Amino acid sequence: MDISLYNLVYIITNIFGTYIIYKFMSVFFNRKEVNRKIELLSYLGYFIMITIVYLFIKIPVVMMICNISAFIGLSLNYKANIKKRILAVTYIYLISMCVEIIVIILLSGMRFTIFSENEYSISYSLIVLKVVTYIVVLVLGKFVNVKHSESVPMSYWVCIILMPVSSLYIILILFQTQDIMLLQVIVGIIFMLLINFATFYLFDRTSETLSNKMEAALLTKQNEYYNEQFNLMRNSLKSTRQIKHDLINHLTVIYSLVHDNEIEHSLDHISKMLYTIGEKKEHAHSGNIIVDSILNFKLQELEQKNIKIALDLNVPEEMDIPSFDMTIILGNLLDNAVSAVCKLTEERYINIIIKYDRGRFILNIDNPFEGKIAKEDDTFLTTKEDKANHGIGLQSIKTVLAKYNGTIDISHNEKVFSVTLFMYIELSESNGC
Repeated sequence: MDISLYNLVYIITNIFGTYIIYKFMSVFFNRKEVNRKIELLSYLGYFIMITIVYLFIKIPVVMMICNISAFIGLSLNYKANIKKRILAVTYIYLISMCVEIIVIILLSGMRFTIFSENEYSISYSLIVLKVVTYIVVLVLGKFVNVKHSESVPMSYWVCIILMPVSSLYIILILFQTQDIMLLQVIVGIIFMLLINFATFYLFDRTSETLSNKMEAALLTKQNEYYNEQFNLMRNSLKSTRQIKHDLINHLTVIYSLVHDNEIEHSLDHISKMLYTIGEKKEHAHSGNIIVDSILNFKLQELEQKNIKIALDLNVPEEMDIPSFDMTIILGNLLDNAVSAVCKLTEERYINIIIKYDRGRFILNIDNPFEGKIAKEDDTFLTTKEDKANHGIGLQSIKTVLAKYNGTIDISHNEKVFSVTLFMYIELSESNGC
């Protein structure tokens, strides 16, 4: 194959063009959990595929199908739901196409046809095109809230995606219309581009507003758990003082009875004391006051609801984690498990394992469930009707885990839902003292 100067320039500039697509993807997706090797290979594959298709076919509609397919494939490198992928691919293609059409028409005055090969071969316009597209990507990169747009409701998403999809259709119609001036085509495409920029801006603002709303709800939830923990501790302290006060009185009575040789009465009094103490059952007694108090508070609730408890607990008395963080983790996970088990009429149980080993805190909770698990990509969704105020528990836990380089693994089979959490916690300096 004879490589012309134009084709040679295309191949070289397409390297930069591939990097621009990578920057485009970075506008929409977070790269924290990306496999860098697979990501690099996928962009290399994109470069080779698009270059081959261009050199041997050069028909715009074929290039369009190949580009959109490749963008969908590249989006799989990043963790996101299907709505996010469709939105990203649509905007990336639309903006790239608009910029390309505007630049080439302005530089050459040539009108495209989308179903046949075009005789366009101005080499320097390829360089101008990539530079302009790169500038557009840099501008779009300022919209940082787009990366956190998972919370955008479906109704909003439909409205937002409608704009680029409609624009693509209108642009294709413009190219098929014969009785229209080239200037009108250019102006029409520029307006389409501006409208989509405006929509993109509104989308960014909407994402920011919804994200702030989610953070506010999250903070409220955390405060509720913290207040619950505080009240629990306060009641525990009050109960301890009451026991101490009563114990002194009881010992005084027993002393008097023994002193008067009223052995039978003294034994009866001691028996009543033991019965009263035995009524206050403690499920957790690891010695760690934070873990024990949270578990005892929650497990008393489970007992009242006739939910069986299997507890395997082995943690030190002191760990370097605030009660606030531990309450969010244990409280949310136990609340989710209780919510699932309460829907069952049989096999109502929750298995809890909490271990600590050389700086590693491990928590596992298994519970049965019935019904379908709501999941979108790797994200579990709430099945409660009030979705605006539920479903933030897991997000709250992930926020805490990030402080301790922790991870959470959620799995399930047909009957049992399982959550395993792992994080690094040092022992408190006061431990053992």
